[in-house]
Amino acid sequence: MSWALVSDSSCNLRDWQPTAPHTSFAFAPLTIRVGEREFVDDITLDVHELNCAVQAETSASSSACPSVGDWAELFKLADKTICMPISEGVSGSYNAAATARDLVLAEEPNRQIHLVNSRAAGGKMDLIFLLFDRYLASNPDVSFEEACNYFDELEQNSKILFSLCNYANLAKAGRIPKAAGVIANKLNIRVLGTASEAGEIKLVGHTRGEKKMLGKIVETMETDGFAGGEVVIDHVENEAGAQALASRIVEHWPGSKTIIMPCNGLDSYYAEMHGLIIGYGMGVASGR
Repeated sequence: MSWALVSDSSCNLRDWQPTAPHTSFAFAPLTIRVGEREFVDDITLDVHELNCAVQAETSASSSACPSVGDWAELFKLADKTICMPISEGVSGSYNAAATARDLVLAEEPNRQIHLVNSRAAGGKMDLIFLLFDRYLASNPDVSFEEACNYFDELEQNSKILFSLCNYANLAKAGRIPKAAGVIANKLNIRVLGTASEAGEIKLVGHTRGEKKMLGKIVETMETDGFAGGEVVIDHVENEAGAQALASRIVEHWPGSKTIIMPCNGLDSYYAEMHGLIIGYGMGVASGR
């Protein structure tokens, strides 16, 4: 029996290949519209070109989720599928996937498809898929129900943080007042956010400068209950900042493992230049 681990391009694993036998990974690309240009967030996207276009564009930009047809094709890749799109609280991607699941199962009821609300994007999703692949590799004969329960447990015990230092895109989209975005940029104010229980954006706090923000991230992780383990740090053209955060984490929790990777187009669009998205977990989701 074959497995497919499926997401959309809010997951930054991009060209990742699972280690578990008979298991594949695939994602449905979202589309980002910047002025008159349209960027498809697939494996061929030049993310730097997108980032430059977003910074240069003065009008509001937008993103579009994968179609029902896109999802339906992915749900036919394997006998057993676990799908986790970007949070239902910030995108229609989950709802499109749910419609596709129902259509595919109506045509082919023997397929097994489990759809999970990530309540997140980026690093948290990356971490869950990596840990679940390890679980499948160690338990090749696990039942679909047991595997789904384990995946759900990973999601429920993992967290996301995002650190932003650019706000032009949020201001252009009307998420914050333009004047506030300009002032925040001039004062070098960094904003730290997370996801609410419903998977919507929730602000945690702010600092002046990146060094103080790294300390704030570690402090917030500890308050959440993180006691060491595996952490995924996604970045938007900010590998130096990601490396600095990784050093702080390993210093605070010796023996922890950090994985650093660049953001795909969608997460770059929302986190903006030099942003960080951090995924970490407690208990089973710590990877320890």
